[in-house]
Amino acid sequence: MISPEQAQKADFWRQLNPDLHIDGHAGAANGHDTGPMAAGMLFDPAKIDFSTLSDRFWDEGYFLLSDVLAVDVLARVRNAIERLVAARLPPAMIYLYDEAWQVFAALSPLLSHFLGDRVALLPHFWAWHIDPGAQGKGWPPHRDYQGESVIGDDMLISLSLWVPLSDATPENGCMYVLPRSFERWYKSPVSKPQDVLLQDVRALPAVPGAVMGWRQDVYHWGGRASSYAASPRISLSLEFQNAAFDPLGEPLLDMTSPPQFKTRLALIGAQFAKYQHMQDMDKDVLAWAEGLVSI
Repeated sequence: MISPEQAQKADFWRQLNPDLHIDGHAGAANGHDTGPMAAGMLFDPAKIDFSTLSDRFWDEGYFLLSDVLAVDVLARVRNAIERLVAARLPPAMIYLYDEAWQVFAALSPLLSHFLGDRVALLPHFWAWHIDPGAQGKGWPPHRDYQGESVIGDDMLISLSLWVPLSDATPENGCMYVLPRSFERWYKSPVSKPQDVLLQDVRALPAVPGAVMGWRQDVYHWGGRASSYAASPRISLSLEFQNAAFDPLGEPLLDMTSPPQFKTRLALIGAQFAKYQHMQDMDKDVLAWAEGLVSI
């Protein structure tokens, strides 16, 4: 793994993934730069029946939309994560690149539908490369936020979005949820996995082009990959809130104008300590990430 000092050099990351951008600048080796992608090239809200989407979301607590994101752009991001992993670098470093932020910025019409016109990006994000050969697994059963994330039945404070960059299947660790339409009939809210009735669990396989979202009080998790799975599960996730409410995390970010390189690097480094209880992390990786924050 490179040193934290070397990680401070944007050109290193540009050279590692020359077909992506950092602060609008492509890698030096890219001779066919297409520039940052326009939102309309990534996401077409005309494909969505927002009324039906809302009905199911408020009943079950989540949505899964298929074929709404441009797969060619997602493939570039997926390939970049594979290069990071091949270089023994964490997948979360993908957030150094503009394109990872642009995927979610393009979903602004979807976010505004649920969160209103003042949407802010929470400083909570991660990326996964779940390796079937290493008994890889997603995060354990949890809720993204333990406090109040919804007011009544029609006012959402915060929302999580998850985007698959490769096929996500039960074999390689797709997402699972306990729909709120089932949990609301439990005698008390689920506090541990043993509380979940197995027949109520819903697997959510998805392919590139899809986007999944859930209330932050929805109980969900990622599966463990079979050693026979054909490919790893590669995915991205960010969290958002209605900025009219007090921040659920700080600093709140403008998703349409992601932070500059050095700030991104420190933000990414801060995620490792935050999520070490959710994912096995080597102590050397944690120390390296701490170095990204402290330099």
